[in-house]
Amino acid sequence: MLPKLATFKISQLNSAWAQDWVTEMKRIDKLSPSSIRHKVGALARLLDWCLRNDWLGSNSLRLLPKRYASYTDSDGDKKIDTERDRRLHPGEYEKILWVLAGNFSEGVQRGITTNDRLAWELLFTLAIETAMRLREMYTLSIGQVDLGKKTIFLDKTKNGDKRQVPLSSVALAALTGWNFHNDLIFPFWDGKHESLRHTTMKLSRKWTAIARLAGCEDLHFHDF
Repeated sequence: MLPKLATFKISQLNSAWAQDWVTEMKRIDKLSPSSIRHKVGALARLLDWCLRNDWLGSNSLRLLPKRYASYTDSDGDKKIDTERDRRLHPGEYEKILWVLAGNFSEGVQRGITTNDRLAWELLFTLAIETAMRLREMYTLSIGQVDLGKKTIFLDKTKNGDKRQVPLSSVALAALTGWNFHNDLIFPFWDGKHESLRHTTMKLSRKWTAIARLAGCEDLHFHDF
């Protein structure tokens, strides 16, 4: 979005500008309502930060009406959100665990080392058993996990809320005896905020390789 942001002037960031930008995303960019909401949300959070630092007097994106991203007759061909309902098919759970156990030829392992497989097996198990998001899991610290109370405490979720995640017997067994990596549960992240995006992208690429080896090429990590 940076090239587009460079064209916006602070003096123009009013309600008319906000509505014009949304209209442009519909009529010119032909974006789906969810894509429009994602872009508006990203810039709205940036403008909130500017507002807190007294760079702006108001955030016009927060004043957009409800359902602002929905198409009307005047917007031309209507775009609707396409919901993805892919889930694990029968047998895929076992196939993925089979791959994570190292049951494939060395020539196609795609950089999946023994340590990777053990960490990925735990990550996969927690994803299935808790429905936590990828970033919520790979950033987990020891202090967030209470095995006695069978609970994981999330300080800040994607929606900005705190919540407690109960641990099933399977998730609890997977975590018990796990060798922690310094203060973190997983070895994937270096603990720096600026590397979060890179870590997510790296893990997403690695999951693509794992799913391909398991014969589940169209299975995304957030599908289960």
